[in-house]
Amino acid sequence: MENYLNLMIIGATRYDIDGNRGGSLWAYSPAEADDDNRVGNEVMKIACDWKHIDQLRNHAERLPAMFTVKAQMKAGQGGKITFKALDMKPQDVTKKTA
Repeated sequence: MENYLNLMIIGATRYDIDGNRGGSLWAYSPAEADDDNRVGNEVMKIACDWKHIDQLRNHAERLPAMFTVKAQMKAGQGGKITFKALDMKPQDVTKKTA
């Protein structure tokens, strides 16, 4: 199942372990206002392919920035849902909403 996520990307990391290449996008969102147990921002990690790190490098001077990330839901450890980024596009900050 594919989803489109609006994420504030703050950075990314990548790895190459014995030819197995991949990466992670780091994003954040404000904590829910009605949750007394959280303050500030919630940081999350989303798996991605090696190529996405190079793509994000082209936008490094703008980070943190909003991106629309096409992601696939996958089963993670302990029965939790994880996301893997399939594609990402920077959001146009000059667009005005109607």
